[in-house]
Amino acid sequence: MKKLFSIFLVLTLSIILVGCSSSNAENKKVRIGYQKNGTTLLLKANGDLESRLKELGYSVEWSEFNTGSSILEALNSGAIDFANASDAPSVMALSKGMNFKYIAAENSSPQMEGILVKNNDAIQSIEQLKGKKIAYNKASISEYLLVSALATVNLTLDDVQSVILSPADANIAFENGDVDAWAIWDPYMTVSESKGNKILTTAEGIVEHRSFYYASEKFIKSNEDAVIAYVEELAKVGEAIDTDSSEAASILEENTGISADIWSTSLGRRSSVATYLDESAQADLQRLNEDLYDIELTTNLVENIENYIWKP
Repeated sequence: MKKLFSIFLVLTLSIILVGCSSSNAENKKVRIGYQKNGTTLLLKANGDLESRLKELGYSVEWSEFNTGSSILEALNSGAIDFANASDAPSVMALSKGMNFKYIAAENSSPQMEGILVKNNDAIQSIEQLKGKKIAYNKASISEYLLVSALATVNLTLDDVQSVILSPADANIAFENGDVDAWAIWDPYMTVSESKGNKILTTAEGIVEHRSFYYASEKFIKSNEDAVIAYVEELAKVGEAIDTDSSEAASILEENTGISADIWSTSLGRRSSVATYLDESAQADLQRLNEDLYDIELTTNLVENIENYIWKP
């Protein structure tokens, strides 16, 4: 009788343990923050990542963000596990004490951001921005570009009238003539250019511009398989976009309301392939870290930027 009871007890415990293991697997969740500007949106649309993560025991939750600073704040707070944003907001965030890891990077694409003026405007050079109202998003790549561009002609933000606005609000202000110029990134820049406005300068020759992908350190420690899957699927999507952007442009049009032609132009200004960070990407981050501190866009120099780079 005792032997039968022991067997029953062992079987019962086994069922409970298997049930708990299955429940834990089903309850693993990957929370991905994204912006509607390219690779990550395509990754969301094609479903390949979700299928692959499902095989690893994960469900996926997507959250949309409008700016790099907001998505990185969410990552730092633990609200999401993965994020994508450009370079300047990430270093600004780290300088404020936020914590996350760089897990992948795209190639530098400085043609993807610029300073816009009206096509018939008298402003023909960066020097002529002096005293003008310029819209830009605070703590963003556009602020970094504007400060750096002004510095090339010995001007500073004190020499212009800063108008701090979100991209959507800045677009309205620029179209209405409430500001004289607008420092902005794609696709906003290409949309505005298509309306007859002029790119006074892109970031080419002024600053680098890279898109990075990030994960929380806590998530990486327990879910390295999910991180590797995320980066590998990003790379596949990026390669497909670089080979033929037409499908990507159509999906982006459907999700954003911005025409496929605009997206084709925008995607043609960048390389969308994400890879693990190499020495070049790390060097760009270190240079950016020093630049932002030198021009006082950060008050703290990030020590040992390499410590924030994850390598599988």
